[in-house]
Amino acid sequence: MCSDNAKDYQIEQLLQLFPEGDPDYFRSCLDHYQHNAVERVTEKIVEQGGYYPKMPLFDSDRDNRLNACLRVLALEVFPDCDIQFLRERVLKYPFAHIEQVTDELLRLGHWPERLNYGQIEDADGIRSERYKHQALKQLVKEFPEVWKSSVQAVLAENNWDYLKSRDQLQRMGSGGFWNSIKNFLIHWNKGARRAQYARLDPQLEEQLISLERQRMNVQVSQDLVLAKEINQKEYDGQNQLITCDCCFGDYTFEELLFCSEGKHAFCHECVNRYITEGLFGQGALRARPWIGCIASSDACFGCLPARMLKQVLPSDLWMAYEQSHLDNCEQNKVQCCSCTYFEYDDSVKQLETMPAVNIIRRIFGWFMWNIESDLNIAYGRIKRARRGQVFRCRNPKCQVWTCLECQRPFRGLHQCWEKENDGLRLYVERAMAEAVKRTCPQCSLSFQKADGCNKIKCRCGYTMCYICRKDIARESYSHFCDHFRAIPGSRCTKCNKCDLYKTEPEDQVIRSAAEKAKTEYLRAHPELMNKGLVTSVTGPKSRIDKIVEWRDNIVISTLESILNWVV
Repeated sequence: MCSDNAKDYQIEQLLQLFPEGDPDYFRSCLDHYQHNAVERVTEKIVEQGGYYPKMPLFDSDRDNRLNACLRVLALEVFPDCDIQFLRERVLKYPFAHIEQVTDELLRLGHWPERLNYGQIEDADGIRSERYKHQALKQLVKEFPEVWKSSVQAVLAENNWDYLKSRDQLQRMGSGGFWNSIKNFLIHWNKGARRAQYARLDPQLEEQLISLERQRMNVQVSQDLVLAKEINQKEYDGQNQLITCDCCFGDYTFEELLFCSEGKHAFCHECVNRYITEGLFGQGALRARPWIGCIASSDACFGCLPARMLKQVLPSDLWMAYEQSHLDNCEQNKVQCCSCTYFEYDDSVKQLETMPAVNIIRRIFGWFMWNIESDLNIAYGRIKRARRGQVFRCRNPKCQVWTCLECQRPFRGLHQCWEKENDGLRLYVERAMAEAVKRTCPQCSLSFQKADGCNKIKCRCGYTMCYICRKDIARESYSHFCDHFRAIPGSRCTKCNKCDLYKTEPEDQVIRSAAEKAKTEYLRAHPELMNKGLVTSVTGPKSRIDKIVEWRDNIVISTLESILNWVV
C-alpha cells in the first residue's frame, strides 16, 4: 500500500487529468490498486465514457463541499425533497455524494415533501466542526445559567444552528432561580459577551453580525421615538407648530410633507389615508404617473414628490403604487402565483399584432365555424412549448415556482389540480412527532420516550435527562428529586430538581404543532381550500365524440404548424 504522501501525489496527478473530480472518490479508487494506480484509474474512467463524480463549485473560505453537494441536490435534483432527509443521506456517504444520494432516492421512489419548493435556508446546511465548537462556546457564554450539556442538546435538535438554538434557549428559560445562580457562578467570567477565538467561523461571524445589526435597529427605533418626543416638546415650547392643510392639525416640520410648489403641507397620516383610498378604494390613483397636491383650500398645480412619498409611505403601500403602473402593461407577461412579480414574455408575438392571422381567419373561416377557439388552442400550445411549463419567481422574498398551466405552486411530480389530502396528513403527523422528539448531541439520534424513567441512555453511551436535556452521566439518579410528596405528581417544595418519572404535558405541544403544520401546508397548497376545482366526465366515448376529437386534432395540428411558422 502507498503512503499518505504518495497517495496525495497520485490524487494531484488525477486532478490534473480530471480538474473537477472528487478527491475522495479518487482516493477510494486508488485503494483498490497497488501498482500503476493512476494509469488504471484513468483507464477505468475512460472505459466509463469519461464519466467520474465531479466536485461542485464552492467558496472554500466560507463553505464546505458537503454544503455544496447538498445545495445541488436540494435545488436542482430533488427540489421537492425534505432538507433534513437529504442532509442525513449526504452525511451517510464518504464521497460522490450527489451520485450516491441520487441513486438511493431513485431506488426508494418516494421521499418526504418540502413545502418551500426549490428553496434552502442557511440554517438547513451542514455545519463544520469549527462552527459547532464555536457556536456551543458562544451560547454557553450568553446563557451561563443553562447547563452546557443542555445547550449542546438544543444545538443538536436545531441542526447546530446558532440563531435557532439561541431562540429556543431564550424560550426555555433557566430552570429555576437557584439553578440560575449556581450555573452563573460556575460559568461566569469577566470576558465580553462574545467569546474570543483565534479565527471565527465565517458563517457564525455573519450570524453574530446580523444579531448585532438587529440590536442596533431596535436601539435606533427607540432613539427615534425619544427624539420625536423631545422635538415635539421643543416645538410646543417655541409655539412653532405648522398646520396641516388637509386635517388642519398642528405638527412639527419633520412630520409634514410639502408639495412641489412649497405652498401646502400635509401630515404623514393624511398622505397615507389619501394614497390608500386612491389605490384600494376608488382606485383613482392607480397607474397615475404623478400625484397632485391634495390641498382643499385653493387650486395648486404642484404634486407630491415621489422621493418624499417613498420615505413617508410604508414599504408595502409604496410597492402597491409602483405595481399599479406595471399592472396596466399591455404586453404579454408571466406572473408569479404568490406575489406581484412578473416578467415580459417575448417567446411569442401576440395574435392581434400579426397581419397573417387575419389571412388564416379568412381561409379557415370558410369551412370552420369555431375558428377562434381552435386558433387560441393552437396558439396556447405554441406558447407552452416555447416558454415551458414552470415559471420561477425572482423576487428574493418569494422565489416560488409557478405552474403556468394551473397558476399554482409547482412541486415535484406536479399534476395540475391534484388533491393532496394524503400529503397534508403525512406532513401533520411528521410535525407532531418532531414536536416531542429529543436528539442526542453525540450521535444526532432522534428519539421519543414511550415509558419508563427520565434517565435516558442513548445507544452510543450518552446519558441525558429527558426533561432538561442535561448530561447526567456522572450524577446519574441523583440528578432527580427523591423527596416524599403527599400528593403524587405534585410539585416538590424542597428542591427544584427534575422528576424521575413525570414529564411535561405533551398533548398541548402536539396539538399546537399539528395546527401550525396544517396552517403551513394549507398556505403552501391553496388549492385544498377550494374543493371541486376539477370536473371530469367519465364513461366510454361515443362514435360522434371520437369523430369530433379526430377532427379537432387534425385542424388544431394544422393551425399549430402554420402559427409556429408565423410567430
